Amino acid sequence: MSFSKESADQVRAQALRALSSNRAPGFQFAGYFLGFTCKRYQTDGVEFFLPPSPQGVEANGNFSRVAIIYVADMALAASNRVFLDPNVRTATLMLRVEFTGEPARGALEISGRGSGFSPRTALPESVCTGRVMSEGREVLRMSGTWVSPPAPKGVAMAGLPWEGGGDGNTLPLLKKRELDVAEKATLRHVTRALNVTHGDLLATMCNPIVKCTKNGAIGKLPVGMHIGNRVGHVQGGFLVNAAIVTAEAAVPEHPITTGASSWFISPGQGKVISIRSTVLQSGRNVAVVRTELFAAGRKRVLEVISNHSVAANGMQ
Repeated sequence: MSFSKESADQVRAQALRALSSNRAPGFQFAGYFLGFTCKRYQTDGVEFFLPPSPQGVEANGNFSRVAIIYVADMALAASNRVFLDPNVRTATLMLRVEFTGEPARGALEISGRGSGFSPRTALPESVCTGRVMSEGREVLRMSGTWVSPPAPKGVAMAGLPWEGGGDGNTLPLLKKRELDVAEKATLRHVTRALNVTHGDLLATMCNPIVKCTKNGAIGKLPVGMHIGNRVGHVQGGFLVNAAIVTAEAAVPEHPITTGASSWFISPGQGKVISIRSTVLQSGRNVAVVRTELFAAGRKRVLEVISNHSVAANGMQ
């Protein structure tokens, strides 16, 4: 499936708008590119919305799984950040996602609720739960644990738009000649993906390059602004997606991913994230895969354990 000229022009225009908006501190390219917006932001719960778009939806009309995991991570982070000063950093310790198998064929409504940060640990932790809905169907359940570590040296933090921070969509639209080197590279990446995608633009842009091995699979995830967060690291949802994609390649006979638990160990940074999936168990109906992600120098970034299943008789 190739994009129509009208849809491709719409995606490129949205990419340029997102690059322009990204110059405001706080939010990031991916959120502006996909149209991620906040409906409610309170300590008793947060709610977000993601409309269907050519860049976020597959050829079959379902939302890309990349988008679903991204918004799940963003909503859970927000459900914890609501207890903090907007100008501080938060980071994920653990993220659990459970896929229900329901199709995401309409706008996504994402909700989350945090516990507030506990004083029991030296670096206070907040746990949270949430879900992703589409046309009244529960698509994903998620939970996790967040902390609020110091910002990286030299990085000034700013609140997100729904926290009172700047809304990048109010900034003037840049002309292509005004883009910097990283912004031009991101726009080229979007254009290349439009030229080669088979129906899931976001997966083409954000999935790792994967190869099967004797004991599982390996992958390489090129790092760029399109998957970056507001401190310049890879956003957690994109890391989890990359792990799941590589794990799936390791167990092709178990094509249904039902869930994954992820432990964040260090920031995803550098030019490339390396991925290694090892099959722990491959049974008649269920497989379990361990996936490790590494930055340069084999610095461990993420550990993921995922479950994969065979479809029931008559089910796809």
